Amino acid sequence: MRKGEIGQAFILVLILLAIGALLIVPALRLTGTSLKSSQILARQVRAMYAADGAQEYVLWKLVYDPGYAASFTYDGQSDNFTVDLCGKSVDVMIVMRATPGQGGVTLATEHVIRPTKTVDPDTIPNDVLRTCTYTIKLEQLSENTTQGLDAIYDILPKTFQDTDYVPDSSEISVDGGAWESVPDPSFAVEGGQVRLRWPASGNFTSPIRDFEVRQVKELKFQVTHEFKGEDKDMVLCNWVVLKPWNTVSGPQAPITVGSPSDPGLCKEGGLLEVDKTSDPEVIEPGVEEDIEYTISITNLDVETHHIQSVTDYLPPGFSYTDNSTSGIITEEPVVDLETINGVERCVLEWEPLPAVPIASGETLTLTFWAYVIKDVSGSYYNEVIALPDVHAPTIFSEIGVSDEEYYACYTWNTGAVIVPAYDARTDADDVYIDANMALTLDGISITSWQIY
Repeated sequence: MRKGEIGQAFILVLILLAIGALLIVPALRLTGTSLKSSQILARQVRAMYAADGAQEYVLWKLVYDPGYAASFTYDGQSDNFTVDLCGKSVDVMIVMRATPGQGGVTLATEHVIRPTKTVDPDTIPNDVLRTCTYTIKLEQLSENTTQGLDAIYDILPKTFQDTDYVPDSSEISVDGGAWESVPDPSFAVEGGQVRLRWPASGNFTSPIRDFEVRQVKELKFQVTHEFKGEDKDMVLCNWVVLKPWNTVSGPQAPITVGSPSDPGLCKEGGLLEVDKTSDPEVIEPGVEEDIEYTISITNLDVETHHIQSVTDYLPPGFSYTDNSTSGIITEEPVVDLETINGVERCVLEWEPLPAVPIASGETLTLTFWAYVIKDVSGSYYNEVIALPDVHAPTIFSEIGVSDEEYYACYTWNTGAVIVPAYDARTDADDVYIDANMALTLDGISITSWQIY
């Protein structure tokens, strides 16, 4: 038995040596690959640490480098530099973002959806038959989305007839998406003026009814009219009313026919247009700033009106500067603190006696100062309501729009004062870190941080 086993162990040894020889080369290759991967990984880790350290340097520079944050004065302004960290040269770019925020706002009124309207074409020669496309843009500005849209009313210029509406031309789009057909509106005629209503009966249902914050929906339709005879040489304006809030757009989507003697003034249905600006528009956090506000009021009607009152809703935390009113009104306003939709705001009200006349086509301004200390980045809006001496036409009152709802010329959120935010990108050997940061009274807060 033993003699038969002689040499068998040697055979096993030879087999193991053969297998080992086959494994040596892959093992050596694996070791080399591991060493190379380790080196690459080490370089990437070092690059990541360098890019991260550069972002920390940006944070320090915005907060503690004297005057650096204040050197950014307009939206989109950028700064580029290089910093050496961890043996790496890191490229840094900082961009100031001072644009109004995209989130919802708490408004001073019960309105939530802002209607604006355009028309194409908006210039038409005399004595032509032309098809016009009206587009109503609806944007949910308020953070209150509990109440949905019930109905849309459109009051056409008096020159149009109910037969001018192009059947099956109503379409709706959501957030710039594809246009989809919706049923035609119902029609009502009062005093020679046509009023359209979507839906034709009842109220909207989901999804048209419901809006998310900052969501935009558009409704467009067509009318065909021959602009001749009494329709020549005039500006024709359009109005929109939203239910259930009785939100009134004011005169919009003007069509200029021929060569009117008063271009820009609506022959029928003109009113006042109100706007507001702030100076400066961008302020630093944690520093008391003086803000100059200018309210501009323009009479778009062919008749003279009288401004009975102007009410200004300062952003939360802003205060009126005593004895700072100038312009069309020099008397001091009544100043009060009111809690509106759950937010305390300083409300200024001017009621001039006598009422201030504003001629057709005239623009008048009212200027005053406010002051504020804001400790966090964001957009701080102002709202203005100007009341002229007019009454709601029957075509409006028939659908429940009161005189004040009709003539209350409301700016919506305007005159923004912005405490800016900053975007920062650091690049170390193609390892990128993008961050967004906002200054606060105590330092800085990071709103996003991405590595790629």
